[in-house]
Amino acid sequence: MRQRIRSIRLFLRKVESTIKTVFGMPDYDRYLKHWMENHAKPGVFPMTEKEYYLYALRNRYEKGGVTRCC
Repeated sequence: MRQRIRSIRLFLRKVESTIKTVFGMPDYDRYLKHWMENHAKPGVFPMTEKEYYLYALRNRYEKGGVTRCC
């Protein structure tokens, strides 16, 4: 039973990540995974979830590339 619940949770996380990717929303879990695999060093920490979302919003809207929603 626990294994089934774990597999359902994993599936739902993957669905959530896919939906975020399709709609262009930042995915903090994917960022953390990438950061741990490529940038992790002792004494260096990844952005907090709030910092990450603010960074993603600034990156998307303040560069001048996207000026509308659709």
